[in-house]
Amino acid sequence: MKNQFLLLLGLSIFMFISCEQDDHDDHDCRECHIAFMEEDGSEHSVDIEGEFCGDDLTNIEANGWEATEDIMHDGVVEYSMGDIVPASMIHCEEHADHDDHDH
Repeated sequence: MKNQFLLLLGLSIFMFISCEQDDHDDHDCRECHIAFMEEDGSEHSVDIEGEFCGDDLTNIEANGWEATEDIMHDGVVEYSMGDIVPASMIHCEEHADHDDHDH
């Protein structure tokens, strides 16, 4: 009985530590936007609704984002719902290294 209690206690501690580490990753959440470069070199941004955390943040910066609505720029639909906005167009506050993005 004592061995079962110790096993259960050890498993509980392991699960607690494991969940705590997962929660820590979720705190690294960022808002992201699509960056359109204007002819004068300035950036026009279109916000992406919500925040991206952990693996979702890594994924959007590496693989782009599937548009959940039509994305308009200068009155023209640049990306239709369902289109993939390339990672080079995605900027996530403070997390992304803008030097790595091609414009």
